[in-house]
Amino acid sequence: MPPSSGELWGHHLMPSQIDVDCLLPTGVIVCLRCNRDATLESLKSDLWREAKKYPLFYLLSDSPSYIFVSITQDAEKEEFYDETRRLCDLRLFQPILKVVEPKGNKEEKMLNSDIGIAIGMPVNEFNEMKDLEVMTFRRNILEVCKKSVEERNSHGPHGQARYVYPPDIHSSSELPPHIRQRVENEMSGQLIICIWVVSSNGDRQKYTVKVSHKASPEEVIAEAIRRRTRLMNMSTEQQRQCVLEYQDSYVLKVCGCEQFLLEKVPVSQYKHIRRCVARKQIPQMMLMSKEGIYASLPNNVFPNPAYVRRGISALRDINAQQTVSLWSIDFMLRIRINCATYVNVRELGKIYVRTGIYHGTEPLCPTRDTQHVDSSNPRWNEWLEYDLYIPDIPRSARLCLSICCVSKRKKKEVHYALAWGNVNLFDFNSRLRNDKFSLNLWPIPQGFDDLLNPIGVPGSNPNNDSPCLEVEFARFSQPVSFPKDSQIEEYAACIPLEQPRDFMMDEPSARELKEIIRRDALADLSEQDKELLWKLRKQCLRIPDSLPKLLAAVKWNSRDDVAQLYMLLKQWPVISLEAALELLYCTYTDITVRRFAVNCLEKILTDDQLSQYLLQLVQVLKFEPYVDNCLTRFLLRRSLLSQKIGHFFFWHLKSEMHQVSIRLRFGLILEAYSRGCGAYLKSLCKQVEALEKLVKLTDSLKLEREEAQLKMLVSQMQQADYLEALQHFPSPLNHSYILGDLAVEECNVKQSKKRPLWLVWQNPDHMAEFLYRDFKIIFKNGDDLRQDMLTLQVIGIMDSIWQTEGLDLKMMPYGCLATGYNVGMIEVVRDSKTVMKILEQNIRGAMQVSSKELHRWIKDKNKGDKYPIAIDTFTKSCAGYCVATFILGIGDRHPDNIMVNEDGQVFHIDFGHFLDHRKKKFGFQRERVPFVLTEHFCRVIAHGSDNPLKSTDFLNFMELCGKAYLCLRNHANVFITLFTMMLSCGIPELQSLDDIEYLRKTLAVERTEQEALVYFQQQLNEAHGGAWTTKLDWFFHWVKNR
Repeated sequence: MPPSSGELWGHHLMPSQIDVDCLLPTGVIVCLRCNRDATLESLKSDLWREAKKYPLFYLLSDSPSYIFVSITQDAEKEEFYDETRRLCDLRLFQPILKVVEPKGNKEEKMLNSDIGIAIGMPVNEFNEMKDLEVMTFRRNILEVCKKSVEERNSHGPHGQARYVYPPDIHSSSELPPHIRQRVENEMSGQLIICIWVVSSNGDRQKYTVKVSHKASPEEVIAEAIRRRTRLMNMSTEQQRQCVLEYQDSYVLKVCGCEQFLLEKVPVSQYKHIRRCVARKQIPQMMLMSKEGIYASLPNNVFPNPAYVRRGISALRDINAQQTVSLWSIDFMLRIRINCATYVNVRELGKIYVRTGIYHGTEPLCPTRDTQHVDSSNPRWNEWLEYDLYIPDIPRSARLCLSICCVSKRKKKEVHYALAWGNVNLFDFNSRLRNDKFSLNLWPIPQGFDDLLNPIGVPGSNPNNDSPCLEVEFARFSQPVSFPKDSQIEEYAACIPLEQPRDFMMDEPSARELKEIIRRDALADLSEQDKELLWKLRKQCLRIPDSLPKLLAAVKWNSRDDVAQLYMLLKQWPVISLEAALELLYCTYTDITVRRFAVNCLEKILTDDQLSQYLLQLVQVLKFEPYVDNCLTRFLLRRSLLSQKIGHFFFWHLKSEMHQVSIRLRFGLILEAYSRGCGAYLKSLCKQVEALEKLVKLTDSLKLEREEAQLKMLVSQMQQADYLEALQHFPSPLNHSYILGDLAVEECNVKQSKKRPLWLVWQNPDHMAEFLYRDFKIIFKNGDDLRQDMLTLQVIGIMDSIWQTEGLDLKMMPYGCLATGYNVGMIEVVRDSKTVMKILEQNIRGAMQVSSKELHRWIKDKNKGDKYPIAIDTFTKSCAGYCVATFILGIGDRHPDNIMVNEDGQVFHIDFGHFLDHRKKKFGFQRERVPFVLTEHFCRVIAHGSDNPLKSTDFLNFMELCGKAYLCLRNHANVFITLFTMMLSCGIPELQSLDDIEYLRKTLAVERTEQEALVYFQQQLNEAHGGAWTTKLDWFFHWVKNR
């Protein structure tokens, strides 16, 4: 265990009582015996009582005049202003507290303390940085925060309520075909909604209303008022007056959670309502007073921090300097490599520095190497000249370099990289670098074989013990700046036209252009393809989504091409969401291109879509050349206008704060979000502290004997500090669910390797019985949940595509959230069992399980009319997961990670292997079929038939799978884009474009639709035709776990 991972240095949990040395301002040390869960307030009170017995007490002021200060496990001095915090939660290095008089702005220091707790690093770390880019970003980004808060406030209490309770609505009011058919045919276009009125003493009244599915929430409220007035025998005129008087005084709330219908859209556009319709349930809503809701909202205040003036004069001085344009420098690019330090080699030999100038993933000129020198004396003092004319350097170019070693193996020279680093050629202020500097390099990622890493983050490794290179750029008489837009525009206007203005494209060229544009995002383009695209670039304007392909044809080492592209972008129409996301790949690092993509997202991305793609958008922040960029500003602004988006934005950033390479960048963004999110910061602190408690608890549990773990869990959870930390806060999985009292007696330690916790909270909502009476969550410490999170997100997007196309395949993309390094939470799906648990009820041996057992269990749980519905649900969900697991190459499928709920809904859990990375046993792959479709499943699909594969039900199932597959194949680029955007996240099975190549294969992107369907059906036939191989896979699992 790392010594800094517990409540006290070297301890997961602090002893129940501990001696604390308190240093008073008089120089007197008082030793106090304290309980581990003592608050600072009670500790100070005890200290003052004890201090009376010591000399010089009369020199002290009253205790409220002082605060405690100590050194934390991060080796940081921290001032503790919040005296409700407990001793065990301070993460002290040693149990020593110093008493001091506070200096400076107390409110700001308290806010900084909360921000530090939330983001996991002290704000003082940023304050001490002298980096001008960091100081400028911190100052400028405050404007985004301030404007977002002003925008929330500009709409009065309703705008603030909309921020705290953002409407959970679909992007379109148009109902999916299967929902529309049900509403129009089975419900005559009407929805039945149950409205509850709860008085202050808890009395309930229910009003059931029937409204059009296009009715707004206000119209539903009006109908509820009419219903009540009719029961009171009011006249028509009195009813009308009541509606006019009270309709705008109320708002609808979903029973059981913190979701309100605040948007004036059709009620059927709200996700909760639509979900109820799909499940044939009556939506249960609560009528709430607007005045009461508005009164409960926290005040929105945005205080300017003290650092707002830092760095202004330095930046002003730099900007006042006389500069020359990059385009006036008539030289080739030269860079000097001087020497290296801290270079560790496995064997003595020759080392050298490899360098390259890159734009995204594309080299702008051939790489250059230094001379080979002895590893014992890494000095070069060598100028390298590149085949790159300085005026042709694009704005986002970077120097990529690595220290490489030459080793002789089997009489052959082998070259491998020891460490790598990247440097932007232009700084954040558009100045060409012209200095000498030391660059601390990064270690080579596991499995990385290339000598350069152009998509790695720019900048120096903060670890000063890492290999370090001294690099020097050529100096000029004056600072060199990248040309301004006006100069680029003038230059582009002077470039001779390659074709007349009235040029008309011929038919063969038009066909060829369409064929190139039709290809998927990862398809290779030949040089001829690129030439054609560039030649027809103006014609591409008529096909907006051709932009990613056109960008691949740009010669980024030619200012002529780049200048013309910039002019073209000014005329380019808005592109689709899919194409805009593609432009945020690591391939497209140009600032102007990325700004265009973000501008398109601003115009077309709804909150629902942003929530759907937020995971990827956070990841591609790593590809931004500078800390301050359009994408960061866009995501921050939208996060500060919707607490739901902000909640997940926070956690996606926070979960990666352990990664040294992006800790500073993500920390700065988190700081900005924390300053603008208002009172929700306190709630985030509560969530962070709860998760830290669970981490420390699970770390301790792993050291206990298995039979003692449950006893320890219950004992710890009953401690005052645990009950305080683990109760009454929003669920990190869904911020509209409030986790109430912890049901300690129902919590448990799961019997799997990492000892996850099964946790149960009561739902404190007055109407909890209409949603969930409790919330069940699995907490994991030791497993990387990012792969599960990505897989479940993509399954959710698949479900969304199917729903839009009228296919309801009863998918179950349950909640999953990575919250830190190998830490996270998973939603428990209710009333469900693993297939293994069901089969175990009548197991005679792994190779002799009755294929009727699963069908028998579903039939027992669904009597009478419920039985055909359960079989339909099983068939549809089985089809959905067959297609999803095939496309994503999800491996390690066995009866312990396939589950079925009592309604017959199949779903998969534990996505430890995907993209065809499969488990091996005895040197060969355990899984040999791309689907899991055993006889147990086939028999259920066929309603228990003894010859299921010949049944009509099974043929219908095969047809359904085919339809579902073709649906997703039509959106192949979406899935390729989502996975490509995740290349930077560090998931072991998603490291390179080669991994994503598997998606291109399963989606058959290079085949016709007919060929793709035949290919898919062949794979499906192999699955049920190869049932014995699947049974063998399951045999391995049964033997291992019996």
